[in-house]
Amino acid sequence: AAAAAAGAAGKDGKNAKGDSEEDADQVPRAVYEELQRQLTELQNLLDEEKENTNARVQEEHTRMQEEVDRLNEENQELRRVMILDGMRSVKQGPRRAIDLFSDILDLRARADKTFNAHDHLPRIVVVGDQSAGKTSVLEVVVRARIFPRGLGEMMTRAPIQVTLSEGAAHIAQIRGEDRTYDLKDEADLELLRKRIEKSMIDSIAAGEVVSNKTLALDVRGPGLQPMVLVDLPGIIQHHTQGMPESTKGSILGMCQRFINNPNSIILCIQDASRDPEGSSIADLVHTADPNGDRTIFVLTKVDLAEKLNLPSSKLRAILKGQKFNMKAKAYFAVVTGTQNPNDSISKIRKNEREFFERSSLLKEGVIVNRRTGTDNLSRAISEAFWDRVRETVTNEAKEVATALKKKETEWKNNFPDDHRQTRDEVFNMGKHKIKANVAKFNRNMTAAQWEDVISQEMWIRFKEFVIDRLYLECADTSDPASFKTNAENMLDSWVAHDLPMQSVDVARETLLAEFMKVLNFEDPEGVFENLKKEVQHSTASGFQWDPAAVNRVQSVQQMMLRDDVVKNQSNWNTAVHFMGQKLSCEQQAVFTTIQNMIGPSRMQQWMHWTHRTPEEQLRRAVFEQLKPIVSNGTATAHLDSEDIKAVQRTLKHRRDLDVDEATIRECYKVLYKHVFLDRALKSAEYCQSRFGSSESENRAPNQLGCSDVLLFWRVHNMMTATANMLRLEAMEYKRELEEEVRNFLEEMANDAEAKAKLITGKKVNLAEEIEVLRHMQSKLDLFMKMLRKEKDGGSS
Repeated sequence: AAAAAAGAAGKDGKNAKGDSEEDADQVPRAVYEELQRQLTELQNLLDEEKENTNARVQEEHTRMQEEVDRLNEENQELRRVMILDGMRSVKQGPRRAIDLFSDILDLRARADKTFNAHDHLPRIVVVGDQSAGKTSVLEVVVRARIFPRGLGEMMTRAPIQVTLSEGAAHIAQIRGEDRTYDLKDEADLELLRKRIEKSMIDSIAAGEVVSNKTLALDVRGPGLQPMVLVDLPGIIQHHTQGMPESTKGSILGMCQRFINNPNSIILCIQDASRDPEGSSIADLVHTADPNGDRTIFVLTKVDLAEKLNLPSSKLRAILKGQKFNMKAKAYFAVVTGTQNPNDSISKIRKNEREFFERSSLLKEGVIVNRRTGTDNLSRAISEAFWDRVRETVTNEAKEVATALKKKETEWKNNFPDDHRQTRDEVFNMGKHKIKANVAKFNRNMTAAQWEDVISQEMWIRFKEFVIDRLYLECADTSDPASFKTNAENMLDSWVAHDLPMQSVDVARETLLAEFMKVLNFEDPEGVFENLKKEVQHSTASGFQWDPAAVNRVQSVQQMMLRDDVVKNQSNWNTAVHFMGQKLSCEQQAVFTTIQNMIGPSRMQQWMHWTHRTPEEQLRRAVFEQLKPIVSNGTATAHLDSEDIKAVQRTLKHRRDLDVDEATIRECYKVLYKHVFLDRALKSAEYCQSRFGSSESENRAPNQLGCSDVLLFWRVHNMMTATANMLRLEAMEYKRELEEEVRNFLEEMANDAEAKAKLITGKKVNLAEEIEVLRHMQSKLDLFMKMLRKEKDGGSS
């Protein structure tokens, strides 16, 4: 009796203590909830103020950017008009015939590349074997060391077109660039050589050594003969280590393309110190110009040949065209170097004059004086160039006029009512549309809409894990406590490893997807299709989210997933609705999968005149056999091997079907998921009214005591907080994307080759051809007038 009394007293004391502790816990919880509510309200006010401030800043930023864009457009249009009017950034008095001809060459090259035309305008094409002295000859002609140099290396890796003209100052400028180089200044010369070398290297495709892209250069200076020279890579005899086997063929093909122009002047450079038999250039020149009517032969390093005591008879035979398998209209001997490779051009020219004055070549009559030296060579090739220009320019003008008339007729027949726009104008129109859409971006989406979009995309990424692994596998038990323990462990692992990075990836992809809607504008002819693709690629490839965001997101997600308390009926209803909505969509998807696996029903076969495939018939039989197993209420997520063997035996016995284990497992997985989701939806409906009830009191159909509602509440809270955080960060990155698009469009606006690829279509191509031909016609008319005027009383 005493023991019983003591026990009772102890029990009462314990209960009293428990009640006291429970009462004590209520006070901190109430205080905590009030603080939490106040903090939430304060955070909402701060977020609202921040959004209002950001909206004002963004509106002002947009207004200022629109003004900047407008000014940029005016500047671009002014620049375009200047270019089309033939204005040049290097001005040395009135424009001469050579300047106009250089402009015509640019237009013809543009037409040749873009419209598959054929450029037959005259140029002096410089060809020769590697290390034959091409560069040295050209530098003396130009009177400046403008070309990249290297001992024993291939330095000329692309065609370099040099337009020479006389001027008071000795200067150079790369076409398309504003920078002017003083050729009397060694520092400027070094910068020019590096710039030329970089331009050549940048134009070379991956895995290649040479490029077909021509670099155009203008050079002015006192005493320079007006003409257009094209320096080509020297022809190699053998491939060096690391050089592609196609290099020699590429160089030969490039040389053939230039010298096969029937109006080109071929300047063939040969080294006097080498045996003629070792030369590769002679046969190439002979094939292009068998009669030698447009070939000028230049023998270099004759001073070295004389030092080597080469017989004068051999040099005489070379200079009379008796040694090489080719012909030429003129033969020259030059000396373009001294023993000191750093000597100036003026010293080289002086040395050349002194050499020929004392050389036995003149005394013995091997060569006449007017065929010696680079000064005589410059005058000769300039005269040959202008003779060829005068012979061909009239025919060129007629061809351009004929082509223009043909193209204008084609336009009238195909686009009679349309205004003709050049590629530049069409590009600017597309650029305006994209920029206008960029400026409007995000104005029509509220913060809630942004977060909703991010949440939807997150669920698409997360649903397989949440439903198939977290929910379905953890629910493979009838014990709510075990379900919660398993789910807790999986949530901890998820947030520790994959979840934060997946969330940031979703935010990045969502922002890009929404931002790329700025490219959605009317384009019925598909003119801007390539431009849109390039904008999208350029923007997406350069955009990265801050890696530190992963840690920030992880902290928020860990905090939200730890919150396992639903505080009120409203939150409970939200959790049940979220769970029911997501599971209902998933169940519909599973149902569709089953229908695709088993094929059409009899009614569908009759209505649509179709039938089931053997595979569909087999899977239908397996489903019918599995339905009793899945629906008995004790089925688990995985079918054991004994059940599989039983299904195989039954199908073989009853239907004479041989079914492999993989097919049975595939069918069981889908069917089990469908039944599981059906039971889960019924449980969600049951749990709707069970807020505040203990798990032991709940009799949910899936036997989880509504603990799965709490799981979906935690997932919902985590996604909501994550979407809010990432939406705030996305608004900051949005400005970066806007700037990236603007910069890309401005860069493309100054790249004619890029625009030719980005703005395409029959209409714009035809308009561009007409525009180029009109400019060529205008330039040619002015050029011919200038030639007639200079013939009457001036010089080129």
